[in-house]
Amino acid sequence: MYGRAEPRQQPGYACEECRKKKLRCDRQRPQCGACANAQIPCEVNDRRVPRGPKKGSIGALRSRIVALERRLSTSQSEENLSTDAHEAGSSDGSPVKENSMAPFHLPDWDAPQQEQPPNTSIPLSWGVPETAPQSPLLFPDLPVLPTTATSYPSPKQSPTSVSDVFIADLVKSDLTQLYFDRVHPVVPILNKPKTFKWIHDGSNMSEPRQCLQYAMWTSATAFSSQFSGIQETIYAKTRFLLDQLDLNGNDSLICHIEHVQSWILITFYEFAKTNYRRGWLSAGRVFRLVQFLKLYDLDSPKPLALNSEVDLISLEEKRRTFWVAYCLDRFMSVIEGAPMTLSEEVVYTRLPCPDTDFERGLVPQESFLAETMSSADMRPYAPLAECVILVTICSRALSHRQIYTIETLYSNIPLDFSSRHDWLDGMLTRRINSLQVNNPSLSVADNPMIIFSYMVAHSTVIYLCRIIETLSRNDQNQSLVWDFQERGLWAAQEIARLAKEHEHLGYFKAHTFMPLTIYLGASRLARHLEVRKGELKTSEIEDVEMSLRASVEALQKLQSVNNLASYYLHLLQ
Repeated sequence: MYGRAEPRQQPGYACEECRKKKLRCDRQRPQCGACANAQIPCEVNDRRVPRGPKKGSIGALRSRIVALERRLSTSQSEENLSTDAHEAGSSDGSPVKENSMAPFHLPDWDAPQQEQPPNTSIPLSWGVPETAPQSPLLFPDLPVLPTTATSYPSPKQSPTSVSDVFIADLVKSDLTQLYFDRVHPVVPILNKPKTFKWIHDGSNMSEPRQCLQYAMWTSATAFSSQFSGIQETIYAKTRFLLDQLDLNGNDSLICHIEHVQSWILITFYEFAKTNYRRGWLSAGRVFRLVQFLKLYDLDSPKPLALNSEVDLISLEEKRRTFWVAYCLDRFMSVIEGAPMTLSEEVVYTRLPCPDTDFERGLVPQESFLAETMSSADMRPYAPLAECVILVTICSRALSHRQIYTIETLYSNIPLDFSSRHDWLDGMLTRRINSLQVNNPSLSVADNPMIIFSYMVAHSTVIYLCRIIETLSRNDQNQSLVWDFQERGLWAAQEIARLAKEHEHLGYFKAHTFMPLTIYLGASRLARHLEVRKGELKTSEIEDVEMSLRASVEALQKLQSVNNLASYYLHLLQ
């Protein structure tokens, strides 16, 4: 009742005859009962292999399970992609409704990442440091961005599934078209007809071009909600291909332009979607590759034999690649107050030509940056060229502040401060007037680079206002300070208006560093209300508060697309 008192079977091995007939052997020796009744020999094999799995087979089975789980996750990502596309088609296509006025609740920045609520719109990639490092050369209200590591898997850790990423042909075509619709207007480094030609021609698909193709797809996923399910997988694949390209180079003196272009696209993606530290390090790779290829010296005088065989479209792609890297260098310097890597004084590359001529394969000869900066000509330039000119003025304003700080430390009277300030102010005024003459209808502007150029110009006005405010201790300069404060207020209100105007294009087309300009404008508005609120009329206070509210709402909508917006939004709280 409580179990068997004796074992179920006799000790020992069953004979071979009972095993073959599947009979219960009584295991008597030298002959069992069944063999004795059948009068046949009774043979026993006492060296039989024991039951159960072989040694090491458990580990092999576990490895196969891991591989199958990885393939299953890849197939589930494809299924989620189709589901997201169906849901996006039934929705209004915008991550945030235009009339939504609900307040945005920031997550707990001090809590670890696994404790964050699961319903946040996007996982934030960095937190705010307890004490942000400050530099005496930086403006006091523009802290340095933190460099906390993100939770993204390291691209160096390439799982088996990375080398076997499957993307359907229809998805590839959709991502390529999405790149030219949303990414290319703010990073115009590729000629569209030429790119489509080598994409569809499999014989010309070299390793650098394969890296560029995956970088295009990766950056396209950052500007869309329907491909969020495969975003991390394609990004890991792109970084894996780029690392392999660096390691497998047969000739250390050869570097392809597609290699630099791939790193540029990945750098913009990392600033917007991963973390600031990873974007900063990738930007350093971009600058060194630009210097390695000498893209800053494309149009210096060369022998006639070399100039006769130049492909004008490829040369213009190299020019645009350099100028995008040049602007990236300036943006990072303005954010951090860091020294610039690509020096303006050694640039011997012409400005990019108009976009329409570039797409048609007609590449007219443009002027150099130095000639444009010293010229009073108000003729139109390509949107990228306009951004290059304005970001150069902005970086010169930053250098102007740094020189003033150093001169103040070494002498009581800054040298040539007024002449430098007046020269920068006059050059900036001419460029703003040129923009207004050549692009007067901002309400119907369809180029996000033009809107961003305006925002960079107004941000430079705010920089000059901050610099001139350092002279406020001198009573003789009060009138000049008040004049620049009014101009800074106007520039901040213009940035808020342009941010609101950008909603007609959609924030998926916004420049990656547009949150920086919005933050500069919003901080100027908040400071104006704090310092001058007692002197302003009620209507003026309402106007400033309305502009400030528009800036905050723009950052709230941008944060679902760009992690930089989340950081600057937190600084305004």
